[in-house]
Amino acid sequence: MDRQATDILYQAASVRNELTEYSYIFTYGYKKQLYTVNLTFSPEDFPHLAGFQYLRDLALPKYNPQKTVKRILDCKITFDQIVKGEQYEISVKPRLEALTRLKNIIENDFSFFSYMPCMYPFTTMIKADYLISSRLDMISYVFIIKSDSDGSTKCDYLCCSAFTKGDRDYECNQRTRTILKKERIHIPSQENTVLYDRLTSLSNETKFQ
Repeated sequence: MDRQATDILYQAASVRNELTEYSYIFTYGYKKQLYTVNLTFSPEDFPHLAGFQYLRDLALPKYNPQKTVKRILDCKITFDQIVKGEQYEISVKPRLEALTRLKNIIENDFSFFSYMPCMYPFTTMIKADYLISSRLDMISYVFIIKSDSDGSTKCDYLCCSAFTKGDRDYECNQRTRTILKKERIHIPSQENTVLYDRLTSLSNETKFQ
């Protein structure tokens, strides 16, 4: 079997590396208004998303966060190293499982929610604006947040957390938002691929009413 099939860390880094070439535009409607979420991916976010903060018991090489994905693909940081971490199974593996599926999660059917942690019957430290919940082959959660701190860039978002479902149901009491259009932009070429479009048909129906 090849490395990508057997090494979950390498696979997650490969998917993340591929995603840096794309942005995704989600358009949803709420109270007769359209809202747009432009989701992009930054390589420097990978160590946090992969749960490296839970591997403090390991003597991993210190790299600039932006270079971590490349170091994994160059086999400078390996799965055999991180699997020895005391919190690997609980805190790292669920994140890597979600990251290996991230492109498929985004490009296929998912449930989309406005994220309101105050509505949970439990306490969470996750700060985000939206929640994606996928049942592609296992239940996975992807949290996205505005990429700027002051909210001035209203349409630019980043993935801030992703993991497979454990004991907590993060869909609980969240408010569903219906995706009307989903687009994928290949950033180097600016090629636009429409992955899902209900918006055009709804607009045409309105015109002929």
